Amino acid sequence: MAEAKRIDVPRFTTARVSHPWLVRGMNRVGRVLPMRRLDPDRIWADAIAKEGGDAAPSRAVREALAVLVDDLERNVDFTALGRFSALDDTLRLARTHLRIERALAAAPEILDTELPPPVFIIGWARTGTTFLHQLLAQDPANRTMPYWESFDPVPPGPGEPDRRAARLDAMLGQLRFLAPGYDAIHPMTADSPEECVALFMNVFRTHQFDFQYRVPGYAEWLRGQDARIAYDDYVRQLKLVVSARPAGRRFLLKDPTHILHLETIRDVFPQAKFIFTHRDPAEAISSVGSLIAYTRALFTDDVDPAAIGRELLEGYWPTALEEARRFRGTLPSGHAVDVRHPALRADPIGTADRIYEALALPFTEDARDGMTRFLEARGASPGGRHHHALETLGLSREGLRDRFADYCEAVDV
Repeated sequence: MAEAKRIDVPRFTTARVSHPWLVRGMNRVGRVLPMRRLDPDRIWADAIAKEGGDAAPSRAVREALAVLVDDLERNVDFTALGRFSALDDTLRLARTHLRIERALAAAPEILDTELPPPVFIIGWARTGTTFLHQLLAQDPANRTMPYWESFDPVPPGPGEPDRRAARLDAMLGQLRFLAPGYDAIHPMTADSPEECVALFMNVFRTHQFDFQYRVPGYAEWLRGQDARIAYDDYVRQLKLVVSARPAGRRFLLKDPTHILHLETIRDVFPQAKFIFTHRDPAEAISSVGSLIAYTRALFTDDVDPAAIGRELLEGYWPTALEEARRFRGTLPSGHAVDVRHPALRADPIGTADRIYEALALPFTEDARDGMTRFLEARGASPGGRHHHALETLGLSREGLRDRFADYCEAVDV
């Protein structure tokens, strides 16, 4: 068997340079071919035709897709493969939404399912949330969602094979074709614990779309919406997942966009506990800016890293960080703990032990052993290297340290 190779992702320069030669050629050819526009009515008509039955989208979901599609057509200069991917993805999400509605209508008792008490990992992207999520997922008491389950929360019918992981593997294979180094930035497999974001994408209400495409009008509309609309649908999907596959004594949940909706989370999950991750904002923004650039390059050649830097500094993420600090101060003892990125990297098991103690959770030998095995396997993997720099985003370390001075002092990063 060939030895796995380490993947190095260079600093982002332009979208075209980030594409393999075959992808560039396909996009060049695609420029002269007729391409369909994104149209919400046609997306729903196609989804209903393919899914059959009498399931229909809710009014709120119809509205969200219409706003998203309008902004996509206004703001995104798609490449040929980018437009094809956006068409395919919106149709897939619409079909998944219809199947969720059909499954819940067919078995309304699912909505009586009691969810395990949740623990939310809260932090900006690139602050160690994924590593921490995967580490804590090794405790059998922590119920997480493997990517195949959040990708498609509807289980197969009786006697039908479960093809969700296989379908997701095929989609991830397409991603690796378009961007061979993406796994070095954000590793994804069908079986690995994944974020909640896919559940929010199923109702077209998440800032992930702005992260992925740059849709400022949609993002502004979403900020003006009642987040409870999205979180009520989120809870319904969590109940669908748990009813099909009960597991664990608590739910370990993670999504960078949760930081935008902490008050809503407390309203929906009054007994929730929270793990707040912290990293030097200069390091986090440098990394997330590069991730955004590489992600948007999957869909368009119009990617300006300096514009992304301005988005991150002037948009909703800094405000969310400040609001999260205030929210953190309102939580009672035993319901919150802070994790600093350097400490997590230096001593993962010790950090996990401290998290469990702060949240009054038992840190069992099963949990410790599982985490130790995970770290050993991770250490044996060649992994990858993601190169990034603030200068690429038109930002400076000194400027960011000044902008976030109060935060850095308060959380000691």
